[in-house]
Amino acid sequence: MTSLVPLYILIGYSFAVMVLNMKGVVSFGLFSGTFALTQDKLNQIPQQALLQDACPSDSILRDGECHLAVTAPSEVTFKSNITTSLDEARLAASQHPDFPWTFWPECFSNEKTAEPYCVFSDQNFANGRGIFIVTTETLAYKMLQKPAFTNPQSLARSNHHSNPPFIQYESPTKGRGLIANKTLFRGDQIFASTPLLLADPEAYKLIESERIDLLYRGVETLPKASQDLFWGLLGHFKGDPVDDRINTNNFEVFIDDQSQAAVLPEIAMLNHDCRANAAYFFDQDTLTHHVHAMRTIQPGEEITISYIDSEKTRAHRMRRLEHNWGFKCDCSACTAHPALTAESDARLLQIEELIEKLNDWTDASTATPEMAEAVVSMYDQERLWAYQATAYKHAAEVYSSFGNKFMAIKYARLSVEFSILDKGFSDSDVKEMKKMAKDPAMTWSWKKRVDLKKGGCGCGKAH
Repeated sequence: MTSLVPLYILIGYSFAVMVLNMKGVVSFGLFSGTFALTQDKLNQIPQQALLQDACPSDSILRDGECHLAVTAPSEVTFKSNITTSLDEARLAASQHPDFPWTFWPECFSNEKTAEPYCVFSDQNFANGRGIFIVTTETLAYKMLQKPAFTNPQSLARSNHHSNPPFIQYESPTKGRGLIANKTLFRGDQIFASTPLLLADPEAYKLIESERIDLLYRGVETLPKASQDLFWGLLGHFKGDPVDDRINTNNFEVFIDDQSQAAVLPEIAMLNHDCRANAAYFFDQDTLTHHVHAMRTIQPGEEITISYIDSEKTRAHRMRRLEHNWGFKCDCSACTAHPALTAESDARLLQIEELIEKLNDWTDASTATPEMAEAVVSMYDQERLWAYQATAYKHAAEVYSSFGNKFMAIKYARLSVEFSILDKGFSDSDVKEMKKMAKDPAMTWSWKKRVDLKKGGCGCGKAH
């Protein structure tokens, strides 16, 4: 059993506030509940978007039924155990100079938590879009050091949703989706959005009633327009209205190697395809989730992302989608004739086998440039646009290892472009391939297979 504990919590300042269990007193207490997003759940619900059996666009799913949508939680029956009003929390925060949060945080803890978990809110974040973060004091204040908070100009390309390159549509099988309203070329930005909320999965150690309290308080602290976006999201799991929306629409992101659940309403409307035409990544410096086209997308064509690892075989993909999201995949890669899906599976297994050989850098390596070319060809044949960076990287490295400078440069340049779109601007593969594209001879793989010691394969001599 947990309760509010009368102790001091330092929140970046040398002050303390006694936690009093009485109405009207500003409390910066300890809480014992946060998001219903454990690491286990995140493993089961990664990169989630809307599900196929969602309600119509003018409705919300509540208690297993579709109801007309509301833009505020007034229709939702919920009794909070938090006694501090929002006005009191705002007043308390305003009384401390340079306090970085708009509202005085609510916190809970119990014997399972090393630190209290709190809801930290900033209504001014991202030019007034706002954000709330459910995490510990340590991690919240670490996030405040990110350019997203310290340099508003870093968000200049974020949250421009007034003239999007798509329109929303309603599918009888998939629910909401997005269709391109103009030609999109590879690399074109589709979204660049900051999350309305970030939640530390470890906070799921808190008891359910308290974590639900924090979720409602967090949503309540968002600016009105962002609250409307949140309540406009669709649920699927038939639980608490706030919890359901978060579980249905969260993306797993990493900030300083710490897993977080992020909710981005705009991106949540993208449906799944095992051969997606768009890819996404999260930039932790600007707390911005980017979505780009990975190939030319024609007007009228649906924009899709992959919820899973699409390099796996059809049976594996379909099992995971049905288990995690509750739907049978009906994309073209999964519904093709059995002869074609069997051939696809054979290619995927052969890709895996060849990559294992390309990753062998011992003296016994049998890797050749021809192997890499076969991998590149099969990735293209499988339409794995979002994964091509991997194939190009292997090709660049194997050509470098045989001393073929310009073929190494060719594939390094391709890998940089695709890696940026799929993994982010600062990904380690981007940095490595940029170095190779500049001068392969200055990279670790240069002539590595040519200069194998006596007794090795000697396969570089023919190249």
